[in-house]
Amino acid sequence: MFRFISEFEHRINALQLVEIVLPIAKYIFDQNKEAAYEFLSKIEKTVNKDKIALARVHAGQIELRLNHKDASDRLVDIKKVRDMIESTQKEIESFVGVTEAHAPFYKVSAMYLKEVGDFAGYYREALRYLGVEDIGKMTPEERHVQAVLIGFAALLGENVYNFGELLAHPILKALEGSSEKWLSEVLYAFNCGDLNKFYSLEKQWSEWDDLKRKKDFLVGKIRLLAIMELALARPSKERRISFKEIATKCQVQKNEVEFLVMKALSKDLVRGAIDQVNQAVLITWVQPRVLNTSQVLSMANRIAAWSKDVIAMENIVSENAREILTKS
Repeated sequence: MFRFISEFEHRINALQLVEIVLPIAKYIFDQNKEAAYEFLSKIEKTVNKDKIALARVHAGQIELRLNHKDASDRLVDIKKVRDMIESTQKEIESFVGVTEAHAPFYKVSAMYLKEVGDFAGYYREALRYLGVEDIGKMTPEERHVQAVLIGFAALLGENVYNFGELLAHPILKALEGSSEKWLSEVLYAFNCGDLNKFYSLEKQWSEWDDLKRKKDFLVGKIRLLAIMELALARPSKERRISFKEIATKCQVQKNEVEFLVMKALSKDLVRGAIDQVNQAVLITWVQPRVLNTSQVLSMANRIAAWSKDVIAMENIVSENAREILTKS
């Protein structure tokens, strides 16, 4: 096979050559895994002067190894895969701008993180992949799988509290009309800290063992998002929130509010101070995140109100200055 390719490899550029040989390598892999690795090693030497083509080969090699599993469906050489990802990532980071090697690398990097059960890592890499990949080239089934996987990763990922970028991505349209349409609704509920909506969809999401087992984690997570949303929905000068209001929004007992707020503070989701005497929380800062349309409109209204306050203060200063100048 390599002899056949060597007959025309000099007639096309290195990247085109790689795109031709990778499907061939997958075919060989199905017949003989070691032969496929050897085949791509030879291609690696052929294109080693083209850094982008070389990185593309490395992503292809990683993908093959991610599909090399034992009888228990575990990766045969997980350390080898991890080392290859780390070295290829350095190549990717050395490039200026987005290249043809970026999407394939982010894809295999996400696949690896899925294999090791790192939901937050998968969410990060999958967003990168979807950010540079043309999803129009995916089949409807591929788009649906990507939407489900990244949706689950967003919910189950430790310290993932920014859903805006995912909710703005067209990949979620793949859930429309499917049995997983509820997933999109759950994501919107989390983004808004809407516990009532989350509980109303429990019949659907609890059918998935991964989510059912993590119910306590999910409830804790959406409560923290509810605190963020409660603060974000208020003008900055009105962010003194009573324990009672937080308890109602987060659906907890009043004596649980302080611990919940302390958790939000420790995760740097919000900043502020707890007033135990007056049973209130003063929030001075909310972690920046991508906003949805309604959140942007709310922000615009607050900016408009702030602008009016500035103009009013300007008029007061102007009037007072006139009096001072007149007296002098």
